[in-house]
This record gives sequence, structure tokens and C-alpha cells, in this order.
Amino acid sequence: MKRITLTCCSILFLAPFACAQLAIAKDSPQSNKGLSSHRAIYADLSIPPDEAWILPVKSSQLSPGKVISRQLKMPGLKPFFLVGDDPRSLDWLRQRAGELKAIEAAGLAVEVADTNALSRIRAAAPGITILPVNGNDIAARLQIDHYPVLITATSLEQ
Repeated sequence: MKRITLTCCSILFLAPFACAQLAIAKDSPQSNKGLSSHRAIYADLSIPPDEAWILPVKSSQLSPGKVISRQLKMPGLKPFFLVGDDPRSLDWLRQRAGELKAIEAAGLAVEVADTNALSRIRAAAPGITILPVNGNDIAARLQIDHYPVLITATSLEQ
């Protein structure tokens, strides 16, 4: 139960960093003193937040290895993938970066030693959001032992 709570808290904490949005803030008539009633507020997410505090990330139930593809029935699930900072994951990311970007898959780095390792992972798939997260709960729920792996609403594949 603690792992589920920790995972949920991590996702809720990291969700605002996953995509940029434009928010419009409306001032109340008393406070704007003749100024425009609307002003745009932009969130600059081009600079990743300092994630050093969450590192290292270790997922004891997952390791690099071969994943057997199988069908899933999870309607509405947005595509995501699990990777680590190992050579197999980095090669997989480089080979599939175009496809991952095209389907707008988000990445979870489930085995990351430090900020340099996270930078290497992100460099292998530029333009794709990849966040460091413990993957044990996902591994248990989807009954997987290895990564890299792509999870979609209809399949689990390497």
C-alpha cells in the first residue's frame, strides 16, 4: 500500500512537468487598476527541474532483458515505456525514438544512477519526456520482469 501511495504521489508531483500548457489568469476588477484584465502566464518546461533529489532510482523487480510481447486490454491508456541507463535501453531508445515520439509515448526511467545517467537516457530520445520513477509497482501490476518495454492500450512489446 505504501508503494502505491508513493507511486501516486510521484506521478502527481511530476505530472506538471510532463507537458507545457498556457494558462490565462484573470485579475479581479479591484486589483488591476485599469490594467488589462487578462495576462498570459507561460510555464517554461524547456529546462528540466532539478531531479537530483530523487536519484538514484532503483527498481528491484526489474532488470534489463528480453520481454515477450503480449496483448493488453487497457482502453484509454496513454502509451509509455520503461527504460534504464544500461546499454540495451539506450540502444532501444535510439532505434525507436521516432516511433515513440510519433505515438506521444512518455518515458519512465526505472533504473538511473545519477543525473549524468538521466542525461544519457534523455539524449538517446530527444524531445520525449522521460521521468525517473521507481517501476516496481508497474512491474507487479503488468507482470513484467524486464525493460526496455513499450506499453500501450493494446500491447506490451520490446
